[in-house]
Amino acid sequence: MRAFAYVLFAGTFLGSVAFVSAADIQVRAVRDKHEVGIAHPERVATKLIAIAESSSVNSTAYAVSNETWARILGSDSFVHAIFSTPRRMRLRDRNGQDRKEWMVGEVLFPLPMDSDPSHIYLKTENETISLTKYDPYALRELALEDDLRLRALPRYDFPLNLPNKR
Repeated sequence: MRAFAYVLFAGTFLGSVAFVSAADIQVRAVRDKHEVGIAHPERVATKLIAIAESSSVNSTAYAVSNETWARILGSDSFVHAIFSTPRRMRLRDRNGQDRKEWMVGEVLFPLPMDSDPSHIYLKTENETISLTKYDPYALRELALEDDLRLRALPRYDFPLNLPNKR
């Protein structure tokens, strides 16, 4: 009987841990001004992080203004991830030479239908950061997410048709 109680307690504890980690992230996607349901928000967020961490240029100086975040959230298509606990990411610093650890609370990625998504935006506790020149394979992984329905768009043919990495 005691063993059963331990198993029950362990199962309850692990279940609550799984619930907490699932609740750790909210992902909102909008395509053509319509909300899109995301079945696997953690997976989408991981792919957004990969895009940000693969970026080789910090574009904050010329791509971020006071209106940038609100403008993108009001646009036709984007993916927005919010972390209840900020995520540690290694991102290109403003000097362009080094990578620095940042604690990121939000990631915002525009999904234009007629051009490359030029920048990915991240919010830290103190500032908004913009990055660009990301790995096309990272974009490919995001474009493969069925919920985002990017496969049918000619704009995403290039990353979707990249040869597999070896």
